[in-house]
Amino acid sequence: MKKNLPNLLTLSRILAIPLILYFGIKGQFVWLIIWGSLIALTDYLDGKLARKWHATSKLGAKLDAVGDKCFAFSLLAILIYYTHSFFYVLVLEGLIALFNIYVFLKYNVVQSLIVGKIKTWIIFSTILIGFLNLLIDNKLPISLFVFIAVLFQIVSLIQYIHAYVLLKKQKNSEKLLNQEYIEIVSPILKSEEFLKRKHFSHHYNESVYDHVLRVSYDCYKIGKKLKWDYKALAIAGLLHDFYEKPWQEDFLKKPFFQKHGFTHAENARCNALKYFPDLMNEKIESMIKTHMFPLNIALPKYKESWLLTFVDKVNSIDFLFHPTLMMPRIRKKKLKQKDTENKK
Repeated sequence: MKKNLPNLLTLSRILAIPLILYFGIKGQFVWLIIWGSLIALTDYLDGKLARKWHATSKLGAKLDAVGDKCFAFSLLAILIYYTHSFFYVLVLEGLIALFNIYVFLKYNVVQSLIVGKIKTWIIFSTILIGFLNLLIDNKLPISLFVFIAVLFQIVSLIQYIHAYVLLKKQKNSEKLLNQEYIEIVSPILKSEEFLKRKHFSHHYNESVYDHVLRVSYDCYKIGKKLKWDYKALAIAGLLHDFYEKPWQEDFLKKPFFQKHGFTHAENARCNALKYFPDLMNEKIESMIKTHMFPLNIALPKYKESWLLTFVDKVNSIDFLFHPTLMMPRIRKKKLKQKDTENKK
C-alpha cells in the first residue's frame, strides 16, 4: 500500500479532470474551487509520502509530470473562456510541457527542478484566485496574479533549458569518453585470441572477458579523473588476466606456490607480449605482473599498478562468497554442467 499510494494520489489528478470540466461548464465555481484545492494538495502529498516511504520511482516521476500538466490545462481551458489573460499562462505551460517531453524522448530523463515546483504551485494558486475572482464579480487584480505566474513560467523555462544544456554536455562527454576508450583498446577487442576469453569462466557466473572489460573501463574512468596514465590502465586492465587457459580446467597437482593465483599474472604478461607487443611498455608489463599483490611477492611499482590491483580486488569480491569453486569436485561438476549445456 505504501509503495502504490503516492502513485495513486498522482493519478487522481488525471482522473479528476472530467469532474473539473463538468463543474466548469456548469459554472459551479464553489465546487470547482473546493475540489481543485483538494486535488492540488495531492501534488504535495504524493512527493512527501514517496520520499518518506522510499517509494520514489521513474513511473511516479512521469505520472507526477503528466498529472500536473493535465490538471493545470483543464483548469486553464475553463478560465480562458471567462478571463482571456490566462491564455498566456496556457501557452507558456504548453511550451514547458513540450520541451520536457522532448528532453524525455531524447535522453529518457524526467527533469525535476525546484523552480518548476514553485512555478506549479504559483499557477495553481493563480488559477484558484481566477475562479474566486469569477465568484466575486471580477473585483480582484487578476492581471497582476497572471503576470506573476507568467514571470515564474519564463524563469522555469530558462532553468529547464539550462538544465538541458548541462545534461547534453554530460551525455556528449560520456559518449566521447566511450569512443576514446574504444579507440585505445580496439586492437585488443578485435583480437580473436582475446575474444576466446568470452568462453573462459572467471569466478562465478562470469567470463574472463566480462571481468577484465569491467576492470579495464573502471580503471580508465578513475585514471582519467585523477589525470593518471589512463591509457596504460585501460590496456593493462584488459590484459591482466590474459592467461592461456581456464584455471578451472587444470586438475594437475602442483606445489602450492605454483597454483593459478600465484602464477597467472606472469603468464598473462608473457601472453600479452606475445600477442600485443606494440601496445606493451615497461609500465603496463609491471602493472599486469603485480596485479595479484600480495600473492605476488613483487611490490606494485607505479600508482597505476596500485589502482589496478585495488579495482581488480573490488571487482572480484564475488569470489569470497563462493569459496567452494576452489574445490576440484565442484569445479568438475560445473564443467560437466557446462558441457551438457553446450551439447544441448
